[in-house]
Amino acid sequence: MAESYFKMIRPLNSFMSGIGVVFSLLVFNSYRLDQQVLLLAVIGFATGFTATAASMLVNDIVDIEVDRVNKPWKPLPSGRASVRTAWLLTAVFSAVSIAVNIIAGPSLVLVTAVYLAIGLLYNFMRKHWWSQFMVSASTTGPIVYGYVASNLPRETSCFTIFFTITIFIVNTGREVLKAVQDIEGDKALGYGTIPLKIGVPASIKILKVCSVLGPLTGVLAGVLGGASILYLVLIILAGYFYSSSILKTCRNPGDKQLLENSRRKTLKAMLLGLVAFWASRIGFTISF
Repeated sequence: MAESYFKMIRPLNSFMSGIGVVFSLLVFNSYRLDQQVLLLAVIGFATGFTATAASMLVNDIVDIEVDRVNKPWKPLPSGRASVRTAWLLTAVFSAVSIAVNIIAGPSLVLVTAVYLAIGLLYNFMRKHWWSQFMVSASTTGPIVYGYVASNLPRETSCFTIFFTITIFIVNTGREVLKAVQDIEGDKALGYGTIPLKIGVPASIKILKVCSVLGPLTGVLAGVLGGASILYLVLIILAGYFYSSSILKTCRNPGDKQLLENSRRKTLKAMLLGLVAFWASRIGFTISF
């Protein structure tokens, strides 16, 4: 039974959220790993892991009726896990994510509470098209947490602002892309998405805007924020791969295979963008 609940928290997703916070802390502390940074890294990892785990549990609880039809083998619909215990674990993980930050101060408690609320509430808001923006907002969590935990370093403020905007834009583009791909299934399930709200042609225009603005703000983050040359090289490559895959889809949005290929390629481009972020303080930096 414990194995069923372990699967419900999506351990890989939760682990990656925790690791994302750790890397963010290291970047904003110039990869310095002293006692204070190490403590914050432990707290940050615990925060990312538990907050994501809580969100994943609620996701399965909310989706139980849909899963009874589409995925009856999952823990809740199969009866291997109970809704009551899942709610209890959600409360425990949520409380832990907040409690561990009391040591670090009220600012991190607030940041954690805000992003935890976004992650939990999204599961109840999927009937609304604007819920897709909640997904994009949640992906900025590790960056914002790491920046606040590092005492808001002024020398990286410009970089942080532009890179956070970049994350929001490129993730919004990918969310719209996925919604175009899944438009029939989302409609059947009663989910609200941008393509269902404004139509596919208008959504394609949003994709085009994201394919330009996302890479542009990523480059501006490096140029104006004093990031390393290595960051600039990697972010330009990531931006190229992201834009090219999106624009190919825009030419033929009815091609399901093309949509699937673009979905995978944009994810790879975004992962390369994260590598660029992690390398943003390595080597020679750009300054004006």
